[in-house]
Amino acid sequence: MTTNPLVYRHNRITRATHWTNALGLMILLMSGLMIFNAHPKLYWGHTSEPDKAFLVIGAYERGGDPRGYVEVLGQRFDSTGVLGVQQTADGSRQRAFPSWLTLPGYYSLATARRWHFFFGWFFTINGLLYMAYNLAVGHLRKFLFTPRDAGQVPAMIGYYLKLRKNSPQDGEYNPLQKMAYTSVLVMLAPLILLSGMAMSPQLDVAFNWLPAIFGGRQSARTIHFILAFGILFFVFGHVFMVITQGFLNNMRSMITGWYKEKLPSATATPTFEAKPTPESAAALEVAPAPASQPVTDQAAVEATITEVREPESQPSCEAIATETKSSPAQTEDRKNV
Repeated sequence: MTTNPLVYRHNRITRATHWTNALGLMILLMSGLMIFNAHPKLYWGHTSEPDKAFLVIGAYERGGDPRGYVEVLGQRFDSTGVLGVQQTADGSRQRAFPSWLTLPGYYSLATARRWHFFFGWFFTINGLLYMAYNLAVGHLRKFLFTPRDAGQVPAMIGYYLKLRKNSPQDGEYNPLQKMAYTSVLVMLAPLILLSGMAMSPQLDVAFNWLPAIFGGRQSARTIHFILAFGILFFVFGHVFMVITQGFLNNMRSMITGWYKEKLPSATATPTFEAKPTPESAAALEVAPAPASQPVTDQAAVEATITEVREPESQPSCEAIATETKSSPAQTEDRKNV
């Protein structure tokens, strides 16, 4: 029975920074939603005029019942039970995102800002450590997306959708994983960091060019909000790949570092030449021929074959046996004919 080998895939630094990033990202998302609840509207530009918001999450009363809604570019959609209104022990409250999604669960803008700013820098420093270490050991190039990987993306999508039997993956990371990791490391993470810094009044004094590159502080806030959900979608895709490609195996590799390698399935039954063991080789060893081999036996066999090939008279088996047992003198006569 063949067992798949265990390979050491993730080192200690990679595993530690991975789980630290996961914790920091969760706190950043939850505290960020609490900050958004303080003013659940998004604008573009420098000012925040309520009538110019292009996204609003709010609530209104209809027939004495509060109703939640999401308004995008003037189009209003009912979101009661999900966004806009939350049912609490004290009754209905207007709240963009429910309390179980925010940190803290109660309304406190000051507390949410402290959580968000602390873990923002914590996440940034930990991410830089992850990048620097993997760059130093050469692991970073293994999951960076290249033009060669672009041609394998459709085949990889087909494999995930069970439309293909074999995966086009030829390394530790498949093309979709490389595309996702490269998008986060090269685009999403730097932009979300810079847009968050552009919203800080203290940093705007020292780096007044920050809000300008995003088109204003309100534009930076909008980009920051959208990119945060982009990171959230990446997390969902990451978890989906982990589950579909072997949850226990992937979790073990990220906790202990050891990953059970998947052996490729054979397309045809291979044929192998049996190699004799030392015992069988000794038993099959052919003894050397004697120094002087009688010529008469060989001549008798050749005479027998000649008579068998004669078309006019084919002797019976008994005749062949008789000829084979003829005397050496008779055999020698036949040879000289």
